[in-house]
Amino acid sequence: MTAQTNRGTTAASETKPAQPDPTAPATVVAVDPAPTVATKTPTDPVPPPQPSAPLAMLALAHRENGNFPAAATANTIAPTSLVQPAPSIAAVSPLGTTQQLAAEQIAAGTVDSLPVQLAKLILRFGFLNAAQQQFNLVGGPDQENLAQLNGAVDEYAMGAAFQQQLLNSMDPTVVMQVAPPHTWYGQDVDGSRILYDNPDTVYRFMGVNKTSTYVITGRFANLTDGVRENTNFSLLTGLQGNTAQNISGRDLVVNPDGTFTITVSAAPGAPGENHIQLTSDSTLIATRNTLSDWADQEAMTLSIQRVSGPPNSLFSQLGGFALPVIGPLVANTPLLTTLVSLIPPLADPPPLLRGLVTAGIMLLGIQREAQYMAVATTDPTTGERMQPNVLKNPTRNAEFLATQLQSAGYFQLADDQALVLTINPGDATYFVVPVTNDWTITDNYWDQQTSLNNVQAKAIDGVYTIVISPTDPGVGNWVSTGGLNQGTISIRFQDLPLDPAHLPTVQSQVVPLSQLAGVLPPGTIYVTPAERAAQLAARKAGFDNRFAPYPQ
Repeated sequence: MTAQTNRGTTAASETKPAQPDPTAPATVVAVDPAPTVATKTPTDPVPPPQPSAPLAMLALAHRENGNFPAAATANTIAPTSLVQPAPSIAAVSPLGTTQQLAAEQIAAGTVDSLPVQLAKLILRFGFLNAAQQQFNLVGGPDQENLAQLNGAVDEYAMGAAFQQQLLNSMDPTVVMQVAPPHTWYGQDVDGSRILYDNPDTVYRFMGVNKTSTYVITGRFANLTDGVRENTNFSLLTGLQGNTAQNISGRDLVVNPDGTFTITVSAAPGAPGENHIQLTSDSTLIATRNTLSDWADQEAMTLSIQRVSGPPNSLFSQLGGFALPVIGPLVANTPLLTTLVSLIPPLADPPPLLRGLVTAGIMLLGIQREAQYMAVATTDPTTGERMQPNVLKNPTRNAEFLATQLQSAGYFQLADDQALVLTINPGDATYFVVPVTNDWTITDNYWDQQTSLNNVQAKAIDGVYTIVISPTDPGVGNWVSTGGLNQGTISIRFQDLPLDPAHLPTVQSQVVPLSQLAGVLPPGTIYVTPAERAAQLAARKAGFDNRFAPYPQ
């Protein structure tokens, strides 16, 4: 009997088989000179005796595409139900790992807990209060944005439920979050998007702490398609996630077959080595894999192992190393590290306990959301509130990746108005113009053209003219607001030289749609309704590649 599925639940029989516990303590294997902690890796999982439905479906998908030896089974997937990716794209997405599916199941149970539900009420009030202040020049958030507030709070909670798991840095995993809602391997997963998520970027995170040593391994499917150059590994500190160190894809030492290894420890790295040096307040390593060509680029494979350090503990399982003051103190004091290691982790933490930790992480979101709203509404040089529909030349912003330049603002448009952007990317090899709501998250960008990057858009003499409007103007370079009359925009420029000779520039103006043709450059490409439909169909097919073999 198959159960009705909801977001974050699993389609399975009423009697569910035993499932692996991703929070169980790691097995310590004696090696010389230090103990090695054997952890689960996405690319080489150890299957449980009785896999849960999603994990069994994952194995089935791999077998059908030649990754595992085929086994006789009655549960086949009809070929017509699968994504047919481009020839250069893997038939099974590298994102659908056993670790990912397990984390999604745990997060779904966590967000239903009472502490998280109570934290949502507080978060909703905090988000609304911040928006009323930040958007005061336009009367606060409008009705369309108010209708999306609960969804934004739900996604923030889902992200916090993932982070709660990641903060156990003694049992590290690779988990994708800041992700859109998706359905695969028999489970529906709620979105976890926050803080100007980029539709082009796959975000994955790994928990780390100073007392341990880790090895990250991965592989780029193609070294000439630009994915490597737009990949970053960032060391984050504390619960706020401030960036302490970053390795860009251009600086990464990669083997000819696309594989790479990054060592992670408190010690400095050797010359020429991919190395991240941990500090006492290190908590996470964030990876950003930016895919500008959805049809032909795919995310890298990624795994992490903890190879030395003290045993897993309840302290680590509850995110103790991420606590201000306490975490760094324990990480810097061997005696305290030994003492907290005496209490082992729980074999199966109840949702209530996970929910308490998640609720604490969520409450930090009130301040963070206000900070990120201010990126769009406040002039960084004067501190004064900016008028809507004004985007200026990009600068570096402390709230974003240090290797990026950003031009941020917010829009207020009638149905018959358009915000026209003129963008010269300069020496940047990548930029993106995404529309986000007042709560700084995207909406349905797979069925709607609510973002365009420099591969998807067309330039005239190296300059891009982008039209942002609620109503389709029939222009190829149209970025839909997704039906919003008010929202935020954060344009990112990436892969710039350290000392660029030509910086990107951004200019903006608002015009009535009736006068749009008069401000567009000669050679502007217009599209028919049929061509727009084809454009959107190609966009959706590219998005589906990320979750192959399951169309969304």
